[in-house]
Amino acid sequence: MKVLKFGGSSLKNSESMMMVGRIIASDPEPKVVVVSAVQGVTDSIVSFVSEPRRDEEVQHFIEKLKDVHMSILGGVSKDMETKQQAVTRLMERLAKIEKVLYGISYLEELTPRTMDLVQSFGERFSVILTAAMLQDMGVNAVPVEADELGISTEGPYGNATADLKETRKNIQPKIRTMFEKQETPVVTGFFGRTPEGHVAVFGRNGSDYSASVIANAVDARVLEIWKDVDGFMSVDPKIVKEAVTIENLSYDEAAELSYFGAKVLHPRTVEPAREKNITIKVKNVFEPDKEGTVIEPSGVEMGGTIKSISCMRNLAIIKAYGAGAGYKTGVMYEISQRLSDAGVNIYSAATSQTCVALLIEKRYLGTGKKVLADLKKGVIDRIETVDDIALLCVVGEGLGYRKGIAARVFTAVSKEGVSVGMISAGASMVAYHFTVDSKDLERTTRAIHSEFFGVKQ
Repeated sequence: MKVLKFGGSSLKNSESMMMVGRIIASDPEPKVVVVSAVQGVTDSIVSFVSEPRRDEEVQHFIEKLKDVHMSILGGVSKDMETKQQAVTRLMERLAKIEKVLYGISYLEELTPRTMDLVQSFGERFSVILTAAMLQDMGVNAVPVEADELGISTEGPYGNATADLKETRKNIQPKIRTMFEKQETPVVTGFFGRTPEGHVAVFGRNGSDYSASVIANAVDARVLEIWKDVDGFMSVDPKIVKEAVTIENLSYDEAAELSYFGAKVLHPRTVEPAREKNITIKVKNVFEPDKEGTVIEPSGVEMGGTIKSISCMRNLAIIKAYGAGAGYKTGVMYEISQRLSDAGVNIYSAATSQTCVALLIEKRYLGTGKKVLADLKKGVIDRIETVDDIALLCVVGEGLGYRKGIAARVFTAVSKEGVSVGMISAGASMVAYHFTVDSKDLERTTRAIHSEFFGVKQ
């Protein structure tokens, strides 16, 4: 048994959705299908609720959502009975989101809980279209919403995680019953439900994670993540056009690449699969015959070289200076706790006798300075910031054990005349990362790729 997940970029119109349908219908193995929202729909919902709206704007927006989904439905479903059932389901959910949008408009208030609820509708619409298409293709597909299925969440709205034990207890018997009835579940990705019964989302692009959670719960053999790319690449092809597809990655390699900039997978996708040793395959929906990237518990070393370089832009460094700041008991805890409470994620940290340096997203620089300001009293003398920072992450199985790799990386960087900022090595045996000025990111990346992959720039 397997789980197949399809992203919004492969559900952008009726033509691409039909490609998805053919992939699913041609696979005889019992499966659970997980889908994202139609491309652009969630972004449009978030944009709409982010500003005060008048009644007529709500009505216009609902009509726009209806037109987008009815247009796709008309291209993927021809059977009149199937189509009518899908239309009825769509109208029910459109009516529900319309009420929520009016409520937001009248109250002029948007809570994190309500934001999660409205964001979930893109996937609720999408499963209806996908199931109707598959029914036309002879697949006994049934649309299923994650909160009704019982995907249980914990943690904050907007960035929840799954309670794997509770989710397994909830959904395993339901999926088993559906399989016994020869049904193919088509499940909404991206969200689940809190213990109180409210919708909570897993963060942007969280459908990958949803699929992994379901694969864990039903003891899937394989999790297939279908994208509009061939898999993980040796580098972003927008930076180096000669980038090559990586055939094999370990769980650790994939997790590091995803966390540090590679947008192929949601950063938490690996963890539920790791718990059950489930093979993850990343494949291209538009070129299904390509092998893509296989992610398994143990990776394959590449004989003294690296596998991939990932990049993150729009970062900044916040430096807290103070006598003994790096070793005084509780200082690092206090700093990290305050940033965490403010929703600021720390990507990397370095300490010295007089300074604690933290790598964060540039958009949170003002917030970071504000929440740390009153630490100055007797602990921190001053705070300095550096913006326009980029990060490069170099990944390869066994990287932490092999000699000479770091020397080759930084020799290539030095030849470009690029200054390196923060360096982190040792936290992972498959990766290390370092910062450079944003203006130097692309030429640094090309230099490292050329060194290890032989592509002269």
